[in-house]
Amino acid sequence: MPQYQNLSSLDALTFKRAVCNFFPTYKDSPLRTDFPRLCAIGDASGIQSPLSFGGFGSLSRHLGRLTTAFSDALATDSLSKEELGLINAYQPSLSVTWMFQRAMSVPVGAKPRPDFINRSLINNFKSMEKLGDPVLKPFLQDVVQAGPLFSAMAGIARQDFFNTPTVLWHVGADAFFGWFRHFFMLCVYTLLYRATKQTKGTEALPPKIRYRWDRRVENWEFGSGLDYRL
Repeated sequence: MPQYQNLSSLDALTFKRAVCNFFPTYKDSPLRTDFPRLCAIGDASGIQSPLSFGGFGSLSRHLGRLTTAFSDALATDSLSKEELGLINAYQPSLSVTWMFQRAMSVPVGAKPRPDFINRSLINNFKSMEKLGDPVLKPFLQDVVQAGPLFSAMAGIARQDFFNTPTVLWHVGADAFFGWFRHFFMLCVYTLLYRATKQTKGTEALPPKIRYRWDRRVENWEFGSGLDYRL
């Protein structure tokens, strides 16, 4: 840095906090369409974090699901806003990640310990490293699953128990209980997908009903993060 700025040392630098860009985010994601025959994809749909996995990366993860869903929607004339809304429905695996952002941010006026964020990140990655690739790799690719998330959180609590109350105090009770509801649904979606994954594409169902059922099963799959394969 001193060489880049043509300075003698770091002591000659004046550090300032500058915000150059904003990424609009929505807690109620994915975003559903309010119009028939219209469905958002990629960043516009809010189906993945544009920061941690990238817009193109999120689209590539969902590409197979989206192309199948759009093909089925056209084939069965399921083009109302309610029917298309099933394509980008609630995903607890996405909603639980909002807490990570909240824990890593500092609201205006707050004064956490200087090492608070780094300590939390170090605990998080130490715990996942001990648990190995089945936990670490999905997380690094922005896929959250119930079992690995619970294991990682348990590991964090064991290795740095006294930091846990600090994190909970930092995020606040409302945010924590909101997150817990999404985590509970993540577990529910995991059980639902494991119980119904063999029923997708059942030919015995009428076309429109099959379209709706297949979207539900896909939603449970992606909403639980079980679309990810090591």
